Amino acid sequence: MKNLYIKIIITNVLFFTIMIKSQTVIVRGENNGPLPDNFLSSGQYYYKDVNNYLDKFIGTWEYTNGNEKFQIILTKIIKYNLIDTELNYNFYEDGISVKYKKIVNGNVSFESPTVNEPSFTRSNGTKLEGYMIDYGRVTVNKQLPLDNILNLGVLRQGGEYFHPSCTIEILPLNLSEPPKIKFSLRLRQNLGGEYKNPAYNGLPTFSIPNNIIMTKL
Repeated sequence: MKNLYIKIIITNVLFFTIMIKSQTVIVRGENNGPLPDNFLSSGQYYYKDVNNYLDKFIGTWEYTNGNEKFQIILTKIIKYNLIDTELNYNFYEDGISVKYKKIVNGNVSFESPTVNEPSFTRSNGTKLEGYMIDYGRVTVNKQLPLDNILNLGVLRQGGEYFHPSCTIEILPLNLSEPPKIKFSLRLRQNLGGEYKNPAYNGLPTFSIPNNIIMTKL
């Protein structure tokens, strides 16, 4: 009986190992041939960085403004299983995760948490598209439209962080200088004006630098 249980366990392990390895590799931005309608929800497809485009983004990049520095640390995440029940997503992907540091007079004034899931994917060989979490900007309560009449409730809960869209682009290489990127944030337009934030009237939209050139350390 004990041997039977061991055989069952081994069989299950082998089965799931085969399932994990059986994803069909596809490449973003390329012709992957005909795909089924449910390929993004089947768990059987893997957006793989087959050309290693993401590798050139890996590392620490820095922007300096007087006695202040802003750093982003980009890390490659391999075969992350993206599951989203609301959007009916279940697929695998390679991507880039980001954390950032703000440094004043040589001292770290803020360091964002380490995130082990990608928030950026490549749009081509030199550009990443994704989003940042701006931990220095939070929203206030935002009611749904016509809430005063229909009592629809809260659209945005006070204290939620901003999640601006972000583009990171590799600039043409100058052999006499370290590699550089352009880092740009933008507001996403959506129902209810997520980024119309009365808590920060008169202050910059973001608490982190925007439209800047950063140098690789």
